[in-house]
Amino acid sequence: MAKKLNHYELLEIFPAATQDEVENAFQSMLYKYHPDHNPDKPDWAHEKTSEVVSAYKILSDPQRRPIYNFLIFATLREIPSEEKFSIFQMGDKKKYEEACALFKEGVDLYETSKTQSLLKFQQSFGVYRLADAVYNMGVIYINTNKKQEAMRAFQEAFKINPESQFFSRTVDKLTELMKEMDKASGQPKQNEGR
Repeated sequence: MAKKLNHYELLEIFPAATQDEVENAFQSMLYKYHPDHNPDKPDWAHEKTSEVVSAYKILSDPQRRPIYNFLIFATLREIPSEEKFSIFQMGDKKKYEEACALFKEGVDLYETSKTQSLLKFQQSFGVYRLADAVYNMGVIYINTNKKQEAMRAFQEAFKINPESQFFSRTVDKLTELMKEMDKASGQPKQNEGR
């Protein structure tokens, strides 16, 4: 299966593109993929045109673009971190393996049902405190525009695994995003829970 292009790749622009560059790229790609210009592949052309329109709607929206940019950075973790267990921790190892099975179910459900996926990650976290499970809960919260819940989830992942540079950077990037969005909307600063 081919890797799906992100919106910037689809429009063939860089993430730092200005609004004018986004607009120009949209017009260019719309022309390139339009069904009238691809009569031999009408289904493909229609699909690509729809993808271009979807990408433009997000990248041209000053509220949605920063969230999209964050989601490019904070992608779903597909495999939980390995844990080492001693011979005296067999009960913990069993819980870890059960949590990993629920974690995998959550990953498998992510594209089709964010709600069911979130439930599996919550169950996984309830069985064994997997930092990657609570991190994935944060990714789903961001996808559903629940920034405060996402912040709590990312902070919990960092608390469980404080050596993780990735979890630390995720908390920092979400803090920046929330400040940027508050400034853009003219709202007072939100409590980040730090």
